[in-house]
Amino acid sequence: MATCKPVTVLQLRSSAGMYGADRVVLALDGALRHEGVQSTLLCIRNYLLDAQPLHQAAVAAGSEAMLLPCRGRIDMRTVDALVTQVDARDAGVLHVHDYKSAFYAWLATRRRPGVKLVATLHGWVESSRALRLYTTLELALLRRFDALAVVSRPQVGRLLRAGIPRARIHQVDNGIAMPSPAPERAGLRSRLGLAGSGPMVVAVARLSPEKNLAQLVSAFAAASVASPHARLLVVGDGPNRDALQALAGASGAAERIVFAGRRDDMDDIYRIADALVLPSLSEGMPLVVLEAMSHGVPVIATAVGEVPRLLAGTTHGVLLPPGDGGRLQAALRQMIARPPGHDARAVDTVRTCYSTAAMAARYLDLYRLLQARDHGRKSA
Repeated sequence: MATCKPVTVLQLRSSAGMYGADRVVLALDGALRHEGVQSTLLCIRNYLLDAQPLHQAAVAAGSEAMLLPCRGRIDMRTVDALVTQVDARDAGVLHVHDYKSAFYAWLATRRRPGVKLVATLHGWVESSRALRLYTTLELALLRRFDALAVVSRPQVGRLLRAGIPRARIHQVDNGIAMPSPAPERAGLRSRLGLAGSGPMVVAVARLSPEKNLAQLVSAFAAASVASPHARLLVVGDGPNRDALQALAGASGAAERIVFAGRRDDMDDIYRIADALVLPSLSEGMPLVVLEAMSHGVPVIATAVGEVPRLLAGTTHGVLLPPGDGGRLQAALRQMIARPPGHDARAVDTVRTCYSTAAMAARYLDLYRLLQARDHGRKSA
């Protein structure tokens, strides 16, 4: 009896930094290779950045990683380089993780039509006219893909309305690695320049409009007036940073709100957190919520995307209506007054349901399904 050839997959990502989707891609690549899959992580060079964080992280992690050339919004050399990688590795699956990668992958497979196209939709950002246009174009392009993976159920309806058959849509939950045992907490705060023992609220996000951090800054400033030792630690960078820092100053809470920028020591950040707060207006399945849960950190978050399902597996999770500043302020005030402590149920939920191994297994099943369908057609 004929057997299908082993799965060889190219992961393709155009990255602007090490954000949630980038960490998922890196984790998926590593977990697939652990399962014996021939996985290569291809990063399209971001011509707007000097450093290429995802590629550098992949190399540091021991991944088989390649950086594809790209000098502008559209660069046909990128397509040529991608086709070269497909041929050199005899790739059967090209798995993309953003709209730019989807465009280049589609062009490449017009030259190599036997390669299966898979896209993971990590969530849409539509905070500007240009971004809304990119989403519209991406949805039109995705009709030509063999399979689409969504990380939250609301995405399914969006794809159906775009004319994509339901049989091509698959939900695959994000997965993360469990953290190592925690060192002593007080020493971490001191090393991070956050001396003191007051409550520590942490926000981890790209500093952009859809994350709704301006409302968080205002709510924390009001909620912490009676608790001057409380701190809000904002981790991340983005276009709203200057405006958020100005807002913190204008609210009189500049000394209580710390902007830490991008960090590569996130395990330590979660270890000093009394709560994670995510006031986003839209999300898919936010990795930061899973990461906080894996550390037993209580989460205050808006009921968007898959956040309600995630927090259903916790003891201390708090769900808020998106955009409700009054409810956010009240939740922060209560947390600052009485930090709930370690959330053991959240840790168990992540370990059981949202591991990197479980995520990789679901994707591998999808790759094999596509390969088996193709093999069946050829055999017939």
